[in-house]
Amino acid sequence: MPSRVKLIVLDLDQVLWDHHDATSLTLPLRRIDERTLVDSSGDKVVLREGVRDFLEKAKDKGVYLSTCSWNEPEKAIAVLRTFQLDRYFDLLMIEPHPEKDRMMGKILNHFAPKGVREEETAFVDDKEEMLEKVRRRYPKIKTLRFHPDGDVYSFRDLEKILLGE
Repeated sequence: MPSRVKLIVLDLDQVLWDHHDATSLTLPLRRIDERTLVDSSGDKVVLREGVRDFLEKAKDKGVYLSTCSWNEPEKAIAVLRTFQLDRYFDLLMIEPHPEKDRMMGKILNHFAPKGVREEETAFVDDKEEMLEKVRRRYPKIKTLRFHPDGDVYSFRDLEKILLGE
C-alpha cells in the first residue's frame, strides 16, 4: 500500500451510484432529492450513501479525484451534474469502451505533471475484470473492488482505507 494516496480514481456505475449503466438513461434527468434522480422514462438512480462526504474529505486532504467509466460521456456527466458531483473531480475520464487500462494511462499522464506517481494512485471499480486489466498494465496502483464480495462496499470503509479516517 502506498504511503499516501494522492489520486483516487472512481468508477461510476455500481460504485458512485446504484444504477448499472448510465448510458441506458434517457435525458433529461430530474433530481428528486439529495440522493435520487430520475430520467425522462422513470428510471431511477440512487447515489451511494456517504459519497459526498467521501469526496469532500478527499478534496480537503488535497487528494486528486478522477473518474474512469465505460459510458457515453454525455449521459454519465449529466448524472454527475444533476447530483452536483462534477465539481469534486479534477478529471472526468468517461469513454464509450471497456478499455479501462487505456483510460488509466491517460489519467496517469494527466496527473504526472502534478507529481502523482502510479504507486500513489488508487482505483475503485465494481468489476474484477476491469481491475485486473488495470493491474496487468499498472501493477503499482492500489485496486479495490467495490462489491458485496469485494474489498469494500461502503464509502465509509473506503474512507478508512484510502483517507485514513
